[in-house]
Amino acid sequence: MLPDAALQQLRTREWSNRRRLKQRLKGIELPTMEVKLKPPQGSNALSDLGHFRRFVDAWRDYPYASCVRWKTISYRNLAEQKVPVSLVVADVAALAKALGEAEQHTLQHWQARISQVLAQPFAQGAALQRALFNLLIDYLEELERYSDLDMELLLSLIPQLQPRMGGGGFLRALPVSHVDTKFVEQNYPLIEQIANVLYAGEVLASGGLLAWLNCQANPRGWLWVRPLCERSRQALGGIPLLQLATDTLLRFELPARQVLVVENVQSGLALPPLNDTIAVFGGGKNISWLSAKWLEQKRVGYWGDIDSEGLCILADARRRLPSIDALMMNESTLLSYQNRMVDEPLSVWFEPTELKVDERQLFHQLRAGKFGKTRLEQERIFPEHVVEALSVWVSR
Repeated sequence: MLPDAALQQLRTREWSNRRRLKQRLKGIELPTMEVKLKPPQGSNALSDLGHFRRFVDAWRDYPYASCVRWKTISYRNLAEQKVPVSLVVADVAALAKALGEAEQHTLQHWQARISQVLAQPFAQGAALQRALFNLLIDYLEELERYSDLDMELLLSLIPQLQPRMGGGGFLRALPVSHVDTKFVEQNYPLIEQIANVLYAGEVLASGGLLAWLNCQANPRGWLWVRPLCERSRQALGGIPLLQLATDTLLRFELPARQVLVVENVQSGLALPPLNDTIAVFGGGKNISWLSAKWLEQKRVGYWGDIDSEGLCILADARRRLPSIDALMMNESTLLSYQNRMVDEPLSVWFEPTELKVDERQLFHQLRAGKFGKTRLEQERIFPEHVVEALSVWVSR
């Protein structure tokens, strides 16, 4: 094995294997970094003397001679020959030096970044420095991407973090100086881990950085909310269309007797006026808010695509709210628009357990290809059909 091939093997096995490299940087004892050079044995040396000489000369000229292990081997008709048998690298610094300038530069960059953190007043003490060093080794990739300004922001932020300083607000409203709160949000995992080390595990024990700071999580799972009658619109302050987060819908009751849940945005926007009804739509699979206690006192309907995924969403909705009504998700609706069906790109094959008998049968028929295609999108249903079906449901 010539030097280039041996170094490539080292690069693959030791440098590109970040888990192993980080273990070595932390001082974890691992097998020696060694590549066997496979010197020719017996008559193989004679079979290609030119290659044999190139092999020996290449390693004799190798710039880091102290890394090469040699052995005297007696060859028939060649007498004794001193040949290289292995390349041994002592540590990560020697590895980077052997691999080239790019690796040396990367290692120096990591060392500089870690040294910047460990030099700070908040990082003093042998045990704390060791814990921070090991943590920062785990986040080498993040540190490698950091600009000088990023490091400045990180080192300015860390000493400002205190328990419950968020005062119940959002993370973007955290009262810190000379640090933009978008930086906090974008670098949350590393900041959380550093704070956890500085506060001896208190941060993660309290439920994570948000809980420790007493900050609210950013709203997630936005859903469109549209009152479908004048009374419910006025109850919402006259607003005709708004978005609410999932957590908000879990906690606050909508002011209407009926709640109509619609899978897709466009279908929700096209809904007709309906007495004493508010529509919630555009959530797709996000129906976790149907576990809200206030919904148990409402009439709730669900309308989605007729395909395996739509029926799975219906099953999940019924698991959370057993009284929910399925609307326009039956075989008769499907047959009326069979010529408008398309294929479902990603089908669900496991059977949803909360479907009713006829819904389960429809699920299997779709899977078996009974209707030719496997999906009827709710947008394909004619408006007059939608008006009639929803009017019947409201007046029932």
